[in-house]
Amino acid sequence: DGANAQANFTLAETYLLACYNQRTFGKLSDIPFSDVFDVTKKGSNAEIIWQVQYKQGDPSFSSALARNNQARGETINSQFVSQGSGGLFTADLLKEFETGDTRTSYSIKFGASTSNYFITKFRDASAGATNLGYGGNDWILMRYADIILNLAEVSLYLGNDPAAIQYLDMVRARAGLPDYAAMQADPAYTTKYPTLKLAILHERRVELAFEHHRWHDLTRFFNATELVAYFQGKSQADYDNSPLANIGTKDYYFPIPLTEVRLNPTTMPQNPGY
Repeated sequence: DGANAQANFTLAETYLLACYNQRTFGKLSDIPFSDVFDVTKKGSNAEIIWQVQYKQGDPSFSSALARNNQARGETINSQFVSQGSGGLFTADLLKEFETGDTRTSYSIKFGASTSNYFITKFRDASAGATNLGYGGNDWILMRYADIILNLAEVSLYLGNDPAAIQYLDMVRARAGLPDYAAMQADPAYTTKYPTLKLAILHERRVELAFEHHRWHDLTRFFNATELVAYFQGKSQADYDNSPLANIGTKDYYFPIPLTEVRLNPTTMPQNPGY
């Protein structure tokens, strides 16, 4: 709602601060990033706000995320010996992780026998998951790092850059990275992220990788035309077989199910381009 944007941003800040102020820990850096996804610490990690729980070792209520995200024949994420290769991601994402980022090794792994990177964030190779890969790692829907980066984003939109940078630096500090001010002396960083907005988007991408936030972040940060330009400015070589040239403004929206359009084509027309 463009007409009420500032009022909505202010309201968002109010609710985000209310959530942040209910945390039961001091600084985000008090909680190691690895602890957030450590299956032995699930249920007791103060950073996690909302999660879908899985029961380790149970054939019906366990998680298959770990065993589904490793190279064929390997047991990187699970004692289950993988029969196929799943959970690959683009080189474009790999290049987002900065040198010295402690999140890297707990988010991605290089397959020992397969020359590619795999998602390893939700691994459970413990004995409790058995060699059938009945993992117990919960699916995290919301955690405080997300809230902090949302506060950085809304502070930016409200014109409070110092607050936005302060929140951004909270997340970077835990990852063992220099603060935003220090990075302004790094031409590689400033070339890739010339604005505070892009720096926040970058931080969300690496902090929340594989947690199903990325598309929502992109459509929140960019309008349809900007999003097309963003992708077309990328290197096709970093996206394997996904043709960037095929991305158009129509992709900003999902198609409306045809059955719904047929029920009332006047008040429920199909989105443009479909």
